[in-house]
Amino acid sequence: MNQKSFHTGRLAVLAAIFAAIIFGCVNIASSELFRSARIDLTQQHLFSLSQGTRTMIADLNEPIRFRFFMSSGLTKEAPQLAAFAGRVRSMLDAYVAGSKGKIVLETIDAKPYSEDEDRAVAFGISPIRSSTGDRLFFGLAATNSTDGKSVIGSFSPEREAFLEYDLTRLVAELGKRGKPVVAVLDGLGMNGNPQLGLREAQVLTQMKQFFDVKPLEGEVQELPDNTRVVMVVHPQNLTDKTLYTLDQWAVGGGAMLVFVDPNAENQIGPRGQPPADTSSDMPKLFKAWGVVYDPKKAVADPTYALQTERNIDGRPVTMLNLPWLALRNEALKKDDAILAQLAAIVITTSGSFETNKDGMSIRPLMVGSADAGTLPAAEVKERTADMRKLATQIEKGKAPPVIAGRLTGTLESAFTAKPEGSTRKEEHIAKATKPANVILVGDADMVMDRNWVQRRNLLGTEVAQAFANNGDFVVNAIEQMAGGVALADLRGRGVSWRPFERIQTMEAEANARYSSKEQQLQARMKDAEQKLQDLGRGGKEGSNEVLTPQQIETIEKFKTELLATREELRATQFALRNDVDTLKSRLTALNVAGIPIVAGLIALFFAMRRTRRDPPSTKA
Repeated sequence: MNQKSFHTGRLAVLAAIFAAIIFGCVNIASSELFRSARIDLTQQHLFSLSQGTRTMIADLNEPIRFRFFMSSGLTKEAPQLAAFAGRVRSMLDAYVAGSKGKIVLETIDAKPYSEDEDRAVAFGISPIRSSTGDRLFFGLAATNSTDGKSVIGSFSPEREAFLEYDLTRLVAELGKRGKPVVAVLDGLGMNGNPQLGLREAQVLTQMKQFFDVKPLEGEVQELPDNTRVVMVVHPQNLTDKTLYTLDQWAVGGGAMLVFVDPNAENQIGPRGQPPADTSSDMPKLFKAWGVVYDPKKAVADPTYALQTERNIDGRPVTMLNLPWLALRNEALKKDDAILAQLAAIVITTSGSFETNKDGMSIRPLMVGSADAGTLPAAEVKERTADMRKLATQIEKGKAPPVIAGRLTGTLESAFTAKPEGSTRKEEHIAKATKPANVILVGDADMVMDRNWVQRRNLLGTEVAQAFANNGDFVVNAIEQMAGGVALADLRGRGVSWRPFERIQTMEAEANARYSSKEQQLQARMKDAEQKLQDLGRGGKEGSNEVLTPQQIETIEKFKTELLATREELRATQFALRNDVDTLKSRLTALNVAGIPIVAGLIALFFAMRRTRRDPPSTKA
């Protein structure tokens, strides 16, 4: 029996050793084999990719290498970056996992005075100075198989809500070679007119820095090769053939940025004369797409209106120009990456959009205030109109007017077949198979210099200085739309920092409950200390008077009161933190011990349910 017990004990020890070895091997293997496997239980799916991003990276035709420069000393220097750095790494792993081998990730710890530090600088990664003067790096350099390179110089917590957007844009840039082609149908005169002394619009100049801009002229039946975005500005009197080309592009899933206007103040007619009609519309397409837009109505908004001088009854009067708006703050939907970093957009006489078709909707980008509504465009365009009187006639809707927004849903063609005489080679598309990638803007004037640029002479050179972000909006919109639906559908998805709301509430309640009492005790303690000092002097300074028994008794009384007050103050300060500290301790205990306890209970449950075998017989 003793020998059997010895063998049984040795087997138990060996089994425990082998179990520990197997456990370690399984952990090492699973960390490599299942590195990309994850379950995202966060409320806003902060560690998961959107469907658009997953589709895009799965269809990559170009291999991409991520070089993630992350200095090991960064989180020690700035512990508050630890959670954000973990999310960045997790997102990069998700891109690698979803790319089916097309994206390769290389993590580089660029230590001071190393070759990796030189590589980071050469790629354009922005260094962060540590307290010791060393350079720390937290950025990404991505390259494709040719000479394409795109860099995020430094990951910023301020851009955490747009982390997926920034990474997807980077991949989109590298996955497609050359500048994106943007086809522009211009009905407002963005190209300028040398004969009339009109220069090219600054928006167009900026666009040419980032995109290959191709103008569309005359009757448009074919778009330029490799077109990625079609930009339509102030469309008037378009033929069916041109409308059909635009319709089929949008219904086919193409990106389209449309600027219409109830009153284009910048429009110039033939020979510089005022045009007969300053409004623009695409009624045939809008009706088929479920878009409600009335070129006879203009948005009026007392909250965002600019002050201008108008001639009223023969004298100049400064007043709010209701249809001229400087959109700021809540008027700009900052959860969309296009507008996230913009401060103000200036528009002059804008229309508004709604939808009236099932399955179609407008996702707002720019909206009026709660006081906004519409006025007849014919009345507000009159230069002598008294805006003070018109303010009482504003017609409000159920919701603030949408000045610019994304058209979402499945588009249907405005045509049943190709128009007669159309030379388009592509087959007719009756209904879209891809989500719409269309942005509608109710003011065409916003792309012209008057609305956002002033020119100044600097050392003999005329330079353009922006006082609004109109140009940034146009470039951002085109850039995002050029990335396809993957970028167009990405909005701010929140940040990974989630405060303990219950703890914050408890702290606020405790402060409200104890802070006034704490102040009273401190005041009483200060008063007692002052009285003790006065009595301790024994009267006037320099006096040799001896304290009387009554004074000594009073001093002892004040000392006792002071000690009691201090003790009560400590108890109050302890109570201020007690509930919060208790909750934090419980949460810590639950996090640390919860899983082992649950695992132990599960094991105990199965052990108790196990069928007990009869003891071995002792018979010979």
